Amino acid sequence: MNFGLAGKKALVCAASKGIGKATAAALAAEGVELFLCARGPEALAETVREITEAGFGPVHSLSCDLTNADSRNELIAKAKDSIGSIDVLIHNVGGPKPSTAEGTSLNDWDNGFEQLFNSVAHLNNAFVPEMKKNKWGRILCITSLSVIEPIPNLAVSNAMRAATTAMLKTLADELAPHNITVNCVAPGVIHTERTEERIATNIERTGNTREVLLEDYVKSVPMGRLGTSHEVANVVAFLASEQASYVTGSTICVDGGKRRSTV
Repeated sequence: MNFGLAGKKALVCAASKGIGKATAAALAAEGVELFLCARGPEALAETVREITEAGFGPVHSLSCDLTNADSRNELIAKAKDSIGSIDVLIHNVGGPKPSTAEGTSLNDWDNGFEQLFNSVAHLNNAFVPEMKKNKWGRILCITSLSVIEPIPNLAVSNAMRAATTAMLKTLADELAPHNITVNCVAPGVIHTERTEERIATNIERTGNTREVLLEDYVKSVPMGRLGTSHEVANVVAFLASEQASYVTGSTICVDGGKRRSTV
């Protein structure tokens, strides 16, 4: 299928690892010019190298911290200077540290809001006006299955990703007349570094072994395995495509059937 993305320009956040990196590669393969950002400069440079050596590009990049407003302003200015208007905006950011709702400090709630909500709102405010002028745009946010079924010991992520999803649903309604779609992709249990971090935390919290915890994860997935970053990225690429022009305001779960709700 021709996704109709050749010549489009995309900003992909947290693109040096996991789902962000796989998404960058999937869009590059469709002929999209990329601007990538991530906190770690070495991993980011390696991602740029891999994509260009695969014969895709051009690829621009900037190491930045999306939790910091000044850093986001630098990203916005650099992206506009490098590739002009953004057609496809991929929101993606690492999750806050695990905690219970009762055990979360007010400072951690504030940090989570800045990380998961304000970062999305800030970039939207920067790039949506040009999308409206061009009468075409795709805004996609990598969230989590927790927006449908809260995950134990991830109180900040549960709360802030749900708030972000509600904000983006509102934005989807507002931008639909301008041929701009806004959607969320909610991964289930995907084998990424983030998953390994959660496993390590749960080992410390429960005393179980890694093997036992992995087995528990797999038991909860009807497909009987963990998902891959590329399986999520392929869904993101489709939602960014011309073929997904009538899909907006939705949360698409990529979870191997893990969620138990019917909606």
